[in-house]
Amino acid sequence: MKKVVYSISRFGKFGNTKMTGVGFITDEDLIIACVSQKGNPYIRVFEDCVKSCHAIPNRDGEFKGAHYEIREVEVEKNGSYDTREIEIEYSVWYKLV
Repeated sequence: MKKVVYSISRFGKFGNTKMTGVGFITDEDLIIACVSQKGNPYIRVFEDCVKSCHAIPNRDGEFKGAHYEIREVEVEKNGSYDTREIEIEYSVWYKLV
């Protein structure tokens, strides 16, 4: 594992969110520490994120790219719940420390 400084932005129709901090990368994954809305700490893993990032020209050790996740969400429809898959796009930047 290598230590990195990261910035992850999520763009959606309900607003934009940005997470920054210090994390770790493996050969394929970006691993970061997060805190839930209730204040509980947890580990977040962006699987296969490193493969989709490319080196930034003229900047040593800096990488950026896009990461996509597909999640299932429940939507209420006519008094019952329907399950749908949505795609979430993240913009990822990290620098090796």
